[in-house]
Amino acid sequence: MGPATKHVDELLKLPADDRSEAVEALLISLEQDVDANDAGVEQAWAAEIERRIAEDAPGIPAETVFAEGRARLKNRS
Repeated sequence: MGPATKHVDELLKLPADDRSEAVEALLISLEQDVDANDAGVEQAWAAEIERRIAEDAPGIPAETVFAEGRARLKNRS
C-alpha cells in the first residue's frame, strides 16, 4: 500500500463536492504534464525535420513507389 492509497482513502471520506474539486485539480495537473511532454515532442520533430532538410537526401521518386505498389497489387490478383 503506497502513499497514494492513503490519500485516496482520505479523499473518499470527503463530501461529493470536495471529491469533485480534488478530481478536477488532479486532472488539471495531469493535463499540464502532458502539455509539457507535447512541447518536447514538438521540438524533437522540428529538429528532425530540419535535419532531414539539411541532409538533402533525394529519397525515392514517387513514380517508383507507385509502380512498385501497382506491381504488388497486380501480383495479388
